[in-house]
Amino acid sequence: MLFVFSALLSGCAGSRFALAPPAWAFWLPNRFDRHGLETGRWRTYYDDGRHRPYTAGRYRHGQPVRTFHYYDPTGKLDRTETYQKEGHCEVSYWHPGGQLARRGAAQWVTGKGQAPRFYWYGTWTSYEPDGQVSAVQTYNDGNITRAETYENGQLTQVETFEKDKRTRVETYANGQLIKVESFEKGLRTGTTNTL
Repeated sequence: MLFVFSALLSGCAGSRFALAPPAWAFWLPNRFDRHGLETGRWRTYYDDGRHRPYTAGRYRHGQPVRTFHYYDPTGKLDRTETYQKEGHCEVSYWHPGGQLARRGAAQWVTGKGQAPRFYWYGTWTSYEPDGQVSAVQTYNDGNITRAETYENGQLTQVETFEKDKRTRVETYANGQLIKVESFEKGLRTGTTNTL
């Protein structure tokens, strides 16, 4: 009888320790906290063999913290998201050669009973591989409000938007305004040549 009791006890204890993670598991990526939210280092991959990384970053209670790296299928850095408090982050896109392609601010909003929402705001600047500015766009709550286009460092066009519909387009040549087009509900209503 004592033998059976000790066998049952050791069987229960053995199964308990088999389910408990080893001490070094603290450093393993992709863990969840007691509320089921992502926590600690987080890694995702394009393949099952974990040879081609897709993302690398950190979570704290389901919220991204510090810098997340996103890679393209060839393994090159595609973009980074550097998080500050309350879901604000700076997003940087990279050219295949490693030069900055685009940078701007974004907000990640989550909460109970609502789907996560990620949107751009403020000024976003795009760059050529040589570092020259190619475009500047302004966003408000995820909607574009203004877009400037540059060629060889010179402003060539400014577009203004309301509710994601173009309302005005200004065309420039050699720094001089040469044409203004007006739009209503996405349709051109007028054109004015200034030269």
